[in-house]
Amino acid sequence: MTLRLNLGQYLKDHGISAYRLVQEVEGVVAPNTVYGLARKPAQRIDLDTVSSILQALERVRGQRVMITEVLEDVPDTLPADPLPTLDDLLAQTPREDLSTFPRFRRDPHRRPAPLGDGPGIAEMISEGRER
Repeated sequence: MTLRLNLGQYLKDHGISAYRLVQEVEGVVAPNTVYGLARKPAQRIDLDTVSSILQALERVRGQRVMITEVLEDVPDTLPADPLPTLDDLLAQTPREDLSTFPRFRRDPHRRPAPLGDGPGIAEMISEGRER
């Protein structure tokens, strides 16, 4: 079992904006911390920060807010089906006959292109040229 602080879901459920919470904790908790916690669930957090946020939520809502209301229990379970192996994925991949594509067909009458009349690689190396 894993516990996470899911402030974003709490704010959404109670119609409170992250901006409103930032205003309420001004000078106590950094705005970036509040926005970060509202954006994604946190797995690690300072207890003083949690306390300050809970107190601010109490002021905004006008009623007591328990820590259990902002915590979320995430079960540590493995997927029911094991992840597929590479062989399984390759078996599912459709195979196409590449010989049906003209660009992959070898033309027996085609001759290799000439390399040109320029100097050979050995000459270029001996002269110290890069190209």
